Amino acid sequence: MFQIINAFISGEITDEQCKHCLATNLGNQYVFTSKRAARKLKILERAYISSSERDYYKGIRTEESKLGDDKVKLARRQYRGKGKYIDDILK
Repeated sequence: MFQIINAFISGEITDEQCKHCLATNLGNQYVFTSKRAARKLKILERAYISSSERDYYKGIRTEESKLGDDKVKLARRQYRGKGKYIDDILK
């Protein structure tokens, strides 16, 4: 997802291309936007991972990064000429 948003912010893809790249189910996400909310958070458990587990998750991250790059390339072709670049939106 970072690659896709970054491509939009840097002016590489349009809002329409970005929207189609991000058309995935990201599951539940929560955002705590105030100091009061952050103070209410509690760490319930700490988990440590082994070096092999870390390598495994790095591999997953690399695959997801490539998938994001591929989505941007596909959206550039498929939605060429559609949408607005961030500079046009912010005018």
